[in-house]
Amino acid sequence: MAVMLADVVGYSRMMSRSEDETHTRLTAITRDVIDPTIAEFGGRLVRSMGDGLLAEFVSATEAVRCALEIQRGLARRQGNETDPIRLRIGINTGDVLVGHRDIYGNSVNIAARIEAVAAPGTICVSQSIYDQTRAQPEFFFASRGRHRVKNIPYRISVYEVADQPIRRSLLAGLGAHWVGLAAAGMTAVVATMAISAVLLLREQTPALARTNRIVVLPFTTADGNPADDYLADAITDDVTSELSRLRRAWVIASATAFTYKNSANEPREIGRVLKVRYALAGNVRRTGAIVQVNARLIDTASGANVWDNSFAYETSSLLDLEDRLLGRVATSLNDDVKRLGVRHEVGTLAADHNPLDARMRAMAASTGYATPEKFLETRRNAEAGLKADPDNARLLALTAHTLMGDVLNGWNGAGSAEVERAEAAARKAISLDPGVPLAHFALGYVLRLHGDHAAALASFQEAIRIDPNFARGYAQAANALVFLGKPADALPMVETALELSPNDPAVGVFYWVKGRAYFALGDYPKAIEALSESARVRPNLWYVQAWLASAYALTDQDAKAGEALGVFNTRFGAQFNLDRVTQYYQEEQYKNPTLQTASAEMLKGLRKAGLH
Repeated sequence: MAVMLADVVGYSRMMSRSEDETHTRLTAITRDVIDPTIAEFGGRLVRSMGDGLLAEFVSATEAVRCALEIQRGLARRQGNETDPIRLRIGINTGDVLVGHRDIYGNSVNIAARIEAVAAPGTICVSQSIYDQTRAQPEFFFASRGRHRVKNIPYRISVYEVADQPIRRSLLAGLGAHWVGLAAAGMTAVVATMAISAVLLLREQTPALARTNRIVVLPFTTADGNPADDYLADAITDDVTSELSRLRRAWVIASATAFTYKNSANEPREIGRVLKVRYALAGNVRRTGAIVQVNARLIDTASGANVWDNSFAYETSSLLDLEDRLLGRVATSLNDDVKRLGVRHEVGTLAADHNPLDARMRAMAASTGYATPEKFLETRRNAEAGLKADPDNARLLALTAHTLMGDVLNGWNGAGSAEVERAEAAARKAISLDPGVPLAHFALGYVLRLHGDHAAALASFQEAIRIDPNFARGYAQAANALVFLGKPADALPMVETALELSPNDPAVGVFYWVKGRAYFALGDYPKAIEALSESARVRPNLWYVQAWLASAYALTDQDAKAGEALGVFNTRFGAQFNLDRVTQYYQEEQYKNPTLQTASAEMLKGLRKAGLH
């Protein structure tokens, strides 16, 4: 846990002057400032000792945010007081021993020693807190050096943290960073440079490496009730998305994870194939208004459980259940959780076909391989939920996504009217909650059809900024780069998509994007390799087969070109001849120099292969 310990500066002096006044002031500040702030940031007040307090958090970042807000709250409340109450705050993270009413251990002891180093009105943190939070742009740090403290057999590094650049003298800065210099040398440096009065120092915040590789295996129903399969699938998908809030997490996409549904694969084998260190598995039981999730985090290297816990909540608090599960995983992986804005959910799973139940059914229907029937079922469930909860951003995003899926695939009679409906739903979802990645993803498709590839790329990039593990988002951002005439830039992004979701039902599209990028670069052998794989897993995509036949012809592999063209004519010849293909690539979305050149070469190859 992250441990925050605060101490009232000058408590003994204030009590000796007026016990009643001091007690009244501290009680009011605790009630009005400290307690609600700890609750706001997901913490738990463990104990209050009169002159101080101890609180615990599952998130290091939330602990620091809480401490900063407490100091700001005290400043706002006591702005005109001549003798304000001030706190020193120390924060550390690590294992704790949990008693009935208290927590103990070395982590708590270190937090107490760090608090003693802090100046009145400031916050100091340990090296571990600093490492986990230094990438936050809202935090500013200054090293306070390495200290020997009571009952700790080694020096501890201490950092001051604030919500604005920290002013400190050059002497203090040098003292913190160069504490090991010889005394004479130190004196000379300070004498030379002490002319500078004050520096504004801020630690650099490099991007964090996503080193915690994890897959959420499909949850099952605890009692085997098939009526609750949709709930288990939807919670699997939800938890996978929630894990993307972990800053260091590389999360395998749920689309790949669902290929292991009802599979007997052993976790160590899954870890080897997917190259993940951890697997989260579990089951779901629904009893009236209560949903219980029994989850276990597995170390795939050994097959052993890291932990095995149950989480039970009323279904109206399903988001709280997922947050609690996420926090448990974050603590185990020594990771940190991105904080979200307020999310809302209307309904209860205790009753069928209300907004929450409809969203879970819609999400379950959208898993696995896309079909016209699945898209229609997903949209019907989403639209049913929207009737009762028209401002549910997730349901709006699902609606927009399935509408655009129908349009792009030519399913369910979709046309220009569905594009307009999809755009309206996506934009409304984003206006209600800009943190729903699927809404930006669907809007990217709309913008592509309008021929605005730069805006489409921005939408796809926003989707993967929100969810860094959104494999299809990477693939479509790569596709947008090809449309913008930047095929070389597209290749790393599509490789990321393939790594995040190697068994994705849309993996054929991933390889298609990769193949066309290589084709646009004139690297026909690599284009053939990718397009062949795309045609193998998605044989129903006419354009893949067309570009593959062309690439064979352009590399003078006439026999293979003829074979590929034969497949094309058998499957798609009734709809596509050379004139129809030529007309298709004259549409607005293909009018950029790179794609025009690539399309002209593709048509040249098709003519050489024998398409008429």
